Amino acid sequence: MSLQVPRPSDLPASTVSVEHDPRKARKARASIGVGLVVFSVVTAAGFVWLYSMYGSELEALTDAERSEQVGYIALNILYFLALAGVGIWNIVARRSISKLPLIAALVLSGLALTFTAVNMFDYATTSGRIPGLFMLILIVGIVVQTIKLMLAKRA
Repeated sequence: MSLQVPRPSDLPASTVSVEHDPRKARKARASIGVGLVVFSVVTAAGFVWLYSMYGSELEALTDAERSEQVGYIALNILYFLALAGVGIWNIVARRSISKLPLIAALVLSGLALTFTAVNMFDYATTSGRIPGLFMLILIVGIVVQTIKLMLAKRA
């Protein structure tokens, strides 16, 4: 008695996939863009809130420490603007077949995933509590969606 192994042609195929449906590809690009914009706005709001809570302690710092904090704030502002800019670029280029906006989204969302994971680990070890996972789930979703869309073949 032999085991009947189905051939790939015998297996049922999905009805519509991203690589054959341009409408789904446009929606996926738009969701990447919106996700990046939402991520940048929420993290920028958290950054502003954090400095509004602890901003009064900046007066106690030395000039060197204060200039270091100013540089850190400036780099974060540039990073938030880059995230929002790439998000808007993906929204605008949703009808395009260019992979350049997707590559930029993958690079920046990969950085955001790394920074978010490190910040969450740091917060969990210092406070003993696990922070909300919304931002981590959002950025993982963006990374996965971007990779799926980059690997999709065009018909």
